[in-house]
Amino acid sequence: MSRVFTRQTRPSIARGDNPIVFATRLYVQFLQGLFNFNPMGSYHWEPDRELSEILITAEAPINMDVAGKRPALTVVMGPYNYQGLGIDNMLSFNMNTDRRVRSDLISGHIVVYCLAETDIVTQHLAHLVIQGTRVNQRLLEGRGGFHQISRPAPSANSPSPPGALVAGDPKGLVMIQVNIPFTLQWTWATTPTAPSRDRDLSMITQERRASDFPYTSPSTLEKVELAMSDTPVLIRRLGAGGVVTTLSVTDGEVIQQDVVAADSTE
Repeated sequence: MSRVFTRQTRPSIARGDNPIVFATRLYVQFLQGLFNFNPMGSYHWEPDRELSEILITAEAPINMDVAGKRPALTVVMGPYNYQGLGIDNMLSFNMNTDRRVRSDLISGHIVVYCLAETDIVTQHLAHLVIQGTRVNQRLLEGRGGFHQISRPAPSANSPSPPGALVAGDPKGLVMIQVNIPFTLQWTWATTPTAPSRDRDLSMITQERRASDFPYTSPSTLEKVELAMSDTPVLIRRLGAGGVVTTLSVTDGEVIQQDVVAADSTE
């Protein structure tokens, strides 16, 4: 088997830990920075929720007690899929350790829910999200960021009727869903616990705990000995489809073949 690295603590923003968490957190931080540049009185964002004029978070479900006090943006990851690029997504392969480095593109949508007490305010927030993302495409697509974002252009759903978000909501909040297309490259590496020649399904079926299986360690070829013979030999040639042909070679005869093994006739 190949081990998968797992963390016991809160994952960082590093892409290698979880590309979906990375993409969501990066976009939330982008929106927070975008609205932080707004002047006071124009949906200005601050880390302190008591001072902030807008709530920007990745929390779901939404805390209506908090969202009802001010306009809110909440970010969730929408549907996404892996593209399956290249042959086995292979970037490199180490024949000594069987370590494979692979890479793929993840395409999907980041969904931003814009909430406010009126449809005018909600539509304005949706416009700020879309416009701010398109203006800063090259920033978000910079080194360490998205492969592509807002390509093709984002879309926005129609406003929900007042109070339809939560039945009986006295505040009558209105919501607009903004869909931001994105593509993210993710690269990962795996090193098997045993050489390829010793790997089979018994690793997961033989023992109740897969870690108890008697795995073999990779071995290194230390020495190669070559021998020559002046007596007739039989040469086995490996052909197409794995067919082995046996040839008799006499003294002084030259045959250019791929030799699998040589057995003396004596």
